[in-house]
Amino acid sequence: MNSYIRNILSVFILLLLLSSPAGASTIFPLEPPDTSSPRATLSSFIYYTDELYAAATAAKEDLVLAKEYLQRAEHCFDLSEVPPTLQRSVSIESVLRLREILDRIELPLLEDVPDKYEIKEQNLQKWRIPHTEITIARVAEGPRMGSYLFTPDTVERLEGFYLEVKAMPYRGDKGENYTGFYEQYIYSSGWMIPDGFLKKLPDWMLHGYYGQAVWQWLGLFIVLMFCAAVLWMVWLWHRRRNRSPRKGLHPGRLVLPLGGMLFCVMVKYLAVGQIKITGNVLAYLTVFLGVCFSVSAGLAIIVAGDIIMRGIIASSKIKEEALDADVIKLICRLVTFSLVFALFYQVGGYFGIPVTAIFASAGIAGVAVALAARETLANFFGGVSIFLDRPFRAGDYIVLSTGERGEVKAVGMRSTRLQTRDDVMITIPNSVITNGKVVNQSMPTPSFRVRIKIGVAYGTDIDKLEKILVEIAAANPMAVDFPEPRVRFRAFGDSALEFELLCWAIRPHDRGRLIHELNKTIYRRFNEEGIVMPFPQRDVYIHKVEG
Repeated sequence: MNSYIRNILSVFILLLLLSSPAGASTIFPLEPPDTSSPRATLSSFIYYTDELYAAATAAKEDLVLAKEYLQRAEHCFDLSEVPPTLQRSVSIESVLRLREILDRIELPLLEDVPDKYEIKEQNLQKWRIPHTEITIARVAEGPRMGSYLFTPDTVERLEGFYLEVKAMPYRGDKGENYTGFYEQYIYSSGWMIPDGFLKKLPDWMLHGYYGQAVWQWLGLFIVLMFCAAVLWMVWLWHRRRNRSPRKGLHPGRLVLPLGGMLFCVMVKYLAVGQIKITGNVLAYLTVFLGVCFSVSAGLAIIVAGDIIMRGIIASSKIKEEALDADVIKLICRLVTFSLVFALFYQVGGYFGIPVTAIFASAGIAGVAVALAARETLANFFGGVSIFLDRPFRAGDYIVLSTGERGEVKAVGMRSTRLQTRDDVMITIPNSVITNGKVVNQSMPTPSFRVRIKIGVAYGTDIDKLEKILVEIAAANPMAVDFPEPRVRFRAFGDSALEFELLCWAIRPHDRGRLIHELNKTIYRRFNEEGIVMPFPQRDVYIHKVEG
């Protein structure tokens, strides 16, 4: 491989990696190529590619200057129909292919190509190079509107045009020592693969198939298999590590999606930057890796959102079944899916997919779904209302307007689950709860008042009776010490003096058991103290009526 080709390869490898200017340029960096007419576009393209070739083969290379000439030549193409993810590689290959084609065919004299005055007189919208299908046309819309550029159809068919003329010799005016560099560019390698290695390969490995040399196909296969094996081992490690369910943040769950993203980056760097895959194979590979990267990134966002959500719930010591936890989950998931939506919106635009039209159609479908699911939406907004008003929480004892009483086990965004004292679980839609009367027996204090009515015989020592009842209530562990138990003399009954013992159960669901224990103790104590609890009596007098 002679020094010219070596210089050419080094220029294009560094052009792809160069990100900051080095050295000095002799042209204005912001000056665009003249594309005001077909003549201006064709002459600009030839001029800048001539200068690019000269800069690439000069004894002292000026990489910045070569990069600027390449960029100006790229501006002669209409790449509006090329997805953004492929525009860089397609633009470079289009410059090299078109120059190879123009170097092999007879070109018209520049005086015969329409200039800006002729296109005005003839209202010329496009012009084709004679005896070819290479077309320069006026751009009708977009940021390049009004410029005359090589059409998107020409860009798409350049590979085919090149294959048709690649066997033809260069024109005589190019000189005996003229050497094109498209073949060397597409079959070259990156810095990780030395030139000496390629020279030692057998000839059959340097032959091209579908735009790639045999060694490039083998290299691509090895890279894909190696990265796939690494990703498979990461997946096995991840599955083994998460085989047993554990509570916690689990940041290790991010290893698999992040590994998928790293896999895509590594494959693209090695395949494009080192093996130098080009053409349609590069386009298919780029799309495939872009899709895999996007899916992995979406999974990473979802997993990260779940980890953050669980971390917030755990750090705040919120019950998993509480509405607060549901709201935190809802907010985190909305943020997560918003980020995923934004990601795929950007990815769709990056690949040239009309995402705006797709999401507009999805919005119309969403309206229809919302109308069909209005009951679900009513329950959802009922859950929002419960969250804002806080009429009850998980663990509270409530009584519904329909008579059901029980402990609130879970408050969700769609429904509330209530467990009765018979251990029956009742699920009530939130829209029903918010539209009915709810008695919360656990609010504003968790204790629940218990009333026990007692009747004793007339003549009973009421002071002694009150003391006994207070002692019984205070001794029971299920009754709270504050408020203190108390006794009230309610009425003089027909058959008894009517009293009422008032005390508070620690929790509402202790009410039945507390009443049971107090009744048993009161009955036993009254028997011991000789206190009589009379039953209703009626004296019936029969008078004989004399006839």
